[in-house]
Amino acid sequence: MVEIVEKSIPFRVSPEEDCPILLAQLPNQLRYQRFLYQVADPEQKWAMVRPILEMVGSGEGHFNRTKFLAFPEGSIPFRYKDEIVRFIDGRFPSNSVVVLGFEHIAFRQYRQLLSEYRVFNEEAYDLVIKERTADEEDRPVNCCLIAVKDDTGKLHCYLEAKTHPFFGEEFLDQPHDLYRGRHLYLFRSSLFPLTFMVLICLDYIYRDRHDSNAITIIRKANQLFYKERQLLDLLFVVSCNPKPEHKVFLDTITGFYGEHLMFTPGVKYGATLFLNSSGETLIEGVSSGPFGYSSLVVHKDRRLPQTAVAEYSTDDLSCGPVSRLRFGRETRLYFLELSLFHLRDPRTTRTPVKILSIFCWDEGKWRRLEGEEIISGVRPSHELEP
Repeated sequence: MVEIVEKSIPFRVSPEEDCPILLAQLPNQLRYQRFLYQVADPEQKWAMVRPILEMVGSGEGHFNRTKFLAFPEGSIPFRYKDEIVRFIDGRFPSNSVVVLGFEHIAFRQYRQLLSEYRVFNEEAYDLVIKERTADEEDRPVNCCLIAVKDDTGKLHCYLEAKTHPFFGEEFLDQPHDLYRGRHLYLFRSSLFPLTFMVLICLDYIYRDRHDSNAITIIRKANQLFYKERQLLDLLFVVSCNPKPEHKVFLDTITGFYGEHLMFTPGVKYGATLFLNSSGETLIEGVSSGPFGYSSLVVHKDRRLPQTAVAEYSTDDLSCGPVSRLRFGRETRLYFLELSLFHLRDPRTTRTPVKILSIFCWDEGKWRRLEGEEIISGVRPSHELEP
């Protein structure tokens, strides 16, 4: 099974404040060529992505407090990798994390990336070199880059490859089959009790006859809890998934938080953020499905208040062991503030998450939704053009 590699980083979160997170639910238009799914309109996608980076980098509004920024699986054209990394290094504040879901690249490019950032990915580089064969150079790789700007302002770049393909990424002839990632990173702050991980879509549900990624994560988190009383605080699952609410995903969520067969103190009070591409997603050769529906899931002990408005709703997955904040299918930016205080206490807020703002893509720019628009889905008449 996959190997979990711990990374200790001097990353600081103020104990007096909650953790602001910006989720970008963007559309993917992916074309299929030479066994790779790649962004069909890279310039148009960059026109959507760059303003998001600029809002965070300039500290516009309350974005100066952003700790985590995440983009969906397959949403970032690889040609802009260097420009994005330079932008984060030069413009983003210290103590910030950016999760970039890249389009498919060839294995040789992935190996070159690991070599470029080898100082941060030594274990992953050794795993790849050890199992490298000549016929793998052109194999497709579905990967993400996790950029962490630490408390000193130093930029760390970590790479993860997807461990389990969807049907369009899997072939009988191995040279065209998706490269299977061998590792997952567990990031730990050396300055504050905070841990987080990142998975790519089906990696959340993958299992074989003997084990599963979820059980491997639970075991590792339990070890941390029993040894140091440290929890897995955040688990990001970045996706381009036409079936985000498939029974297999919902069953895995229930098992992850349910403690039906074993105690799971290492993950029980952590939050899982499922970030999907938006409902406008089109993948060549794949029937369109209900993309979107990004969500935040917490244990039922951190219960969210019942609500249902045009832009979001809450539920418990049919009386499951969780409480879920579920967003819609539209192209949106969701700016959340997540409490890292895990236990419910009547002397503190009972709500583990606050929605600070929601933005829509409107006429080539990001526009903040007003209160009535969030509740009813109708734009106030005074904002409409005459």
